[in-house]
Amino acid sequence: MARKYPKFLWSNPTNAKSDGPFIVHTQEPRFLAKPHFDEQRNFHSISILEMWDDTYGPFDPEVQEIKEEIFNWFEHSGRSVSIHPHDKIIWEMSRLGYLKENRVEFTVDQAREIVRILFPTKPKTVYKTSSSYGFKHLLERISGSINKGNRKYCSNDTMIEAFKLEGFKQIMDGPNAFMNLSTKEVKTARTLFRG
Repeated sequence: MARKYPKFLWSNPTNAKSDGPFIVHTQEPRFLAKPHFDEQRNFHSISILEMWDDTYGPFDPEVQEIKEEIFNWFEHSGRSVSIHPHDKIIWEMSRLGYLKENRVEFTVDQAREIVRILFPTKPKTVYKTSSSYGFKHLLERISGSINKGNRKYCSNDTMIEAFKLEGFKQIMDGPNAFMNLSTKEVKTARTLFRG
C-alpha cells in the first residue's frame, strides 16, 4: 500500500535566502512556488521558483494546471495555516456563518465577536478619526466581502453596545461614539475589507 502525502505544503522559514511564504507541491512534478498577494491579501499569482524534475518545466500544461489548483487549496486550506496576521483575520471572518445571513441584521453578540477579532488591543488613547457609525459600515462591508456583495445591516446602536460590552472606553458625540482603538488595527481592517 502506498503512503499518502499532502499534495501541497505551506512553508514560511525564517532562515531562507528569500522571503517566504512558499508552497511546495509534493507530488510529481515536484516544485517550489512563491505566492503573491495584493494589499488585501488576495492571492493573485504564483511564481515557480524551482522544479525538482527535469522532465517538466514551469510552463508545461501539467504545471499550469497544478498552479490553478493551488489557488483553490489556499482559499479552503492554506490560509488557515498561514502565519501572516492578515490571513488569520480573513480566515476567522470566513468561518462566521452569520455573515452570510443578510436578511437579518447584526446582533450585539455578533458585532462583539467581530470586534474581538479585529481589535484585540485596547490602547489608552481614543481613536477620533472614525466613530461607531463608520465601524457599523465596516461590519456591513465585511459581510459583503464574505457573502459575495450581499451586505448584512448593522445599526449604530449595535456597534456602540458591542464596543461597550467588550470593555472599550467611549466618548459620545451626539448619537455616535469614539472608542480607544489601535490606529494600526483600524487601518488593517479597512485595508482587508474595502468596499
